Amino acid sequence: MGHILFSPVTLAGADGNVIGMAPAPMAVLPDHQRRGIGSRLVEAGLDILRRRKRPLAIVLGHPGFYPRFGFVPASRHGLRCQWEGGPDEAFMVLVFDAAPLSGVSGVVRYRDEFNAAM
Repeated sequence: MGHILFSPVTLAGADGNVIGMAPAPMAVLPDHQRRGIGSRLVEAGLDILRRRKRPLAIVLGHPGFYPRFGFVPASRHGLRCQWEGGPDEAFMVLVFDAAPLSGVSGVVRYRDEFNAAM
């Protein structure tokens, strides 16, 4: 019915890289959409990230969907997407632990495999 995978993202910090995670890719079969499956997948994944002490989650996604989980525009935290041209409101962050992000800003990098899709 649905699938979610969290992929690592990297931010360069003064004391080394900060590793976050991004819910990418996520999909729900068309016949099963609009039943809350995607929301349950995201919630379960975010709960795992919290338990594993990840500092943040980044998403390049629908601005009408992800804010309900606490995501805000990443630009509020000085973070930018590596791919130009996307709307600011679609590149979002959910910070679990602000301490590792102290003094960190700039470009968030996805794994190279995502470049082909963009």
